[in-house]
Amino acid sequence: MKTAVLGAGVSGLTIARLLKEQGENVVVYEKESTVGGLARTRFTDGFLYDPYGGHIFNSKNPAVNEWVFSILSKDKWQFNVRNAKIFMDGRYISYPFELSLCELDVEKTIDCVYDFMQAQEGPEPDNFRDWLCWNFGRSIAEAYMIPYNEKIWAYPLENMETGWMRGKMPLPEKKEILRSVLMKDPTERKMPHSTFYYPLVGGIQTMVDAIAEGLDIRCDCEIKQIRKTDKWIINDDEEYDRVISTIPLPLLPDRMELPGAVYESIRGLKYNHLTTVLFECDETDISWLYVPSHEYRSHRVGYQSALTPNASPKAGRGCGALEIIGDRFAVTKDLAKQGNILPEKLGFNEVIDSEFTEYAYVIHDIDYRKNLNNILEYFKEVPDFYLLGRWGTWNYKNMDMCMQDAMQLMEVLSNAG
Repeated sequence: MKTAVLGAGVSGLTIARLLKEQGENVVVYEKESTVGGLARTRFTDGFLYDPYGGHIFNSKNPAVNEWVFSILSKDKWQFNVRNAKIFMDGRYISYPFELSLCELDVEKTIDCVYDFMQAQEGPEPDNFRDWLCWNFGRSIAEAYMIPYNEKIWAYPLENMETGWMRGKMPLPEKKEILRSVLMKDPTERKMPHSTFYYPLVGGIQTMVDAIAEGLDIRCDCEIKQIRKTDKWIINDDEEYDRVISTIPLPLLPDRMELPGAVYESIRGLKYNHLTTVLFECDETDISWLYVPSHEYRSHRVGYQSALTPNASPKAGRGCGALEIIGDRFAVTKDLAKQGNILPEKLGFNEVIDSEFTEYAYVIHDIDYRKNLNNILEYFKEVPDFYLLGRWGTWNYKNMDMCMQDAMQLMEVLSNAG
C-alpha cells in the first residue's frame, strides 16, 4: 500500500510516521521549504520565534504522551506551569477572569458576582454573543468575554454558533466563583493546559523534526492536482493507493473535481488570518497575556522566553510574540510607534521579526455545521481518500488532539487493510 500524505504539519507527520512504523510506503508533500505547518520555529537575532503562535504539548491521552516522549525523550523538554494573565485597566488580572474577580475594584467585583449568580437562567441562546451574557452574566461578559472574543474572531459574535464551546471552555460553578472571591484566591483552575511541556532547545520545531526524521518528505512541492483513475495521481506524476489530505479545505476545489454542492459548502466555510510580531522585552514568568481592550490591535502576547530558558540570547531579557487578527498589513520596524498595538507598559518598542498566516482560526458561524457535514459526508464516500488535521477536517484542535486523531485514523486504516 502506497500512501500520499498532503501537508507536513503535525497531523500529516504523525500519520506518516505511524504508517511508516507499520512498514508502509509513505510520501509526504509539503509546499514550504521546512516541515511543521503551523508548529514551526525559527531564530531571529538569537531570539526564539514560533511565528504561528506558541505551540505547547500537553495531553490527557496516555498513548499520545507515550508516543511523543518515545520520539523526543522527556529530558529534552521543559515542564512549565501555566501563568496566564489579563492586562486590563493598566494592571495584570489573573486568568481565568471569572475566577479572579477578587482582583478587581470592589464595585466591579460586586457587579460581576451579582450578575453571575443570576446567570444561566432561561433558555440557552443559540448565538455566541448572547450565550456569553447568559453563561457568565452581563458584567463579566461586557468586561472581558465579549471584547476579547470580538478581537480574536474578528467576526460578529451574534452570527456564531455555540456548540463548539462545549468541552472547549471550562465553565465555573457558582460555588467556585464565591469561593475565589471570599478566599481572595485567583489560583488557576479547570484549565486544559494548566501545565505543559515545551522543548528545552530549538523550539517546537525540535519535536516536529524528531517526528519527521526518516520520512520521505518532498518539501517545496505544492499540491496542484489530485485526480483518480484506478489509482490516485498527485500532480499528474506519481500514483498512490491512498491519499490523506491535511491541506485546508478551501484549497481542494482548485485541485480536484468536486460536486457543485460540496464546492458551495467549502466556499461557505469561514476563517480568519493572523499576524504575529516578535519583540524583545523584560524577562517575565508570564506565559500568555490577554489584552481585551479595543484600544489595541493585539489581542494576545505569547512570551516565548517563559517557555524555555533558551529563548533569548541576552541575560535578563525576554521575548514575546504579539498576535493581531485580520488581513495582511505591512509590518515595519517602527510599528510600535503607532501606539495602538500594545500598551506601552508591555515593552513593545521595536519589531524583531513578523509572520502572516492565511489560516489562523476556524470560525464557527451559524452555517458551520451544515457546511462541514455536507463536506465530510461526501468525502466519507470517496474511496481511499481521507481528511485529517485542523484544516483538513475544519475543526480547531491543539497539537495533542491532532495526534490523537491521527492515531484513530491509523486504527481505521489498519482495520480496513
